[in-house]
Amino acid sequence: MSVPEKKEKEHVPHKLPLNYEDFRKVVGWLSDDELLVHAGKENQDTLYRFNLMTGKLTLLYEAEAIILTTAISEDKQSVLVQIADKEGGELRIINSAGEVKQKLAIETNGYLNVNWNPVDQDQLFISYYKWEEEMIIQKWDMETNQLVDIQSKSLTPIWYSGNLYLYVDNLDDFTLQTGELYMGDIRTNEMTRIQSQVTGFYLNNDTFISFSPSDFNQEELLLNRQYPFMVDKGFITIPKVTMNERLVFPNLTQSGKNGDLYGVFAKKATQLELESGEFEFGKLNFETRKIEPIIDLPDNAPISMTKNQRYCLYGWRFEYMIDLEEQKLYPLIEMEKSSS
Repeated sequence: MSVPEKKEKEHVPHKLPLNYEDFRKVVGWLSDDELLVHAGKENQDTLYRFNLMTGKLTLLYEAEAIILTTAISEDKQSVLVQIADKEGGELRIINSAGEVKQKLAIETNGYLNVNWNPVDQDQLFISYYKWEEEMIIQKWDMETNQLVDIQSKSLTPIWYSGNLYLYVDNLDDFTLQTGELYMGDIRTNEMTRIQSQVTGFYLNNDTFISFSPSDFNQEELLLNRQYPFMVDKGFITIPKVTMNERLVFPNLTQSGKNGDLYGVFAKKATQLELESGEFEFGKLNFETRKIEPIIDLPDNAPISMTKNQRYCLYGWRFEYMIDLEEQKLYPLIEMEKSSS
């Protein structure tokens, strides 16, 4: 009788042994069992490894400054850290042992968008708004330790291969109802228009999902799957979500190449400025053209799946975790700890 009980207990993930006021965010997965966690007190921020199964919290890096942005490389062996202090902004690359491998001064103390090259771990995009209208989009080449300007009409270009990247030009449409998909090449600086009527997209390995408003129903968003890229493999329509008439795209995640696709979807068309909406976490089935619901969620927050598809991070700070087998939502940190 005691064996099943023990087995059941093993599957309950541990909570972070941190005070809630010291918790900044969960950055992401380092492995199926281990998370990278960002914590801090005053102007001293820290990165930890956290093992969900053992509950062990291990110090990885003490920044002795404020960490603004953190990103894990595709091979999980390096972490980019953006530091902000009185001397100005700096990028640092930390290895899996917590050692600083590389540093580079940058001109901004604002939050960065980061996209790491999936093939070449020495290349990544950083981008930010310099002024309200001016975007800075650059490639950091770690071999030369230089920043090179990149051509993109979007703040979030996404690497497709070692040299190619994709972005959407929304043609100055604030509502994001129109757009064209472009491919850029870092070797030639050439841009090629690939597809019209694409207002946003999700890309992971060879899986590409484009987002575009439905031509037939004002309250629907069309998700078109291409696998491999540029080979159509079906579509799904989902309820459209907007905020002040601007499209809000669904958060999607995939465990790895050929993995199942999951997302957070509204149960009905929702205008977020008028109502908070009802959302659910579900699996996309492009063969049946349906979402297979798994669990209700409070809002349309980001998600990130483990390679083994057992757990999925959820929340604006990844402060929750979805257990796919149990179909339950767990908080990763005790929310009331600060008041106890």
